[in-house]
Amino acid sequence: MLNGCRDRVTIPGLDVADGDKQAKIKLGDMVHGPALDGLSAMGRDYLLAMAQDDGPSATGDIAKRLERDLGYANVYRTQLIKEDIIYQSSYGYVDFKLPYLRDYLREHGAYHQMRKNLSGGE
Repeated sequence: MLNGCRDRVTIPGLDVADGDKQAKIKLGDMVHGPALDGLSAMGRDYLLAMAQDDGPSATGDIAKRLERDLGYANVYRTQLIKEDIIYQSSYGYVDFKLPYLRDYLREHGAYHQMRKNLSGGE
């Protein structure tokens, strides 16, 4: 009820979908983009490797995708946990802490990879 009124407010499904899309764009522009800009190229690569999974990522799988050993990949895992971007969801697994970051990376991953290639990587 709104202010004691018993009338219901109906929002068309298309308006909800458009609002959701716009909110995710704003979140990407104001949170995800700046968070990624402050990371090393390998930190961004780690996140891109995680984004390939639909849920929590096994740290061993991430290392394989990065073509690095587990110890090397763990340095970036630790950095990203300290940066509050990912968290250890269970033993040997990490997941995104920032809402919708996986979706953002899937949509913008090519941009971040291209930027790394143009700058010479790390």
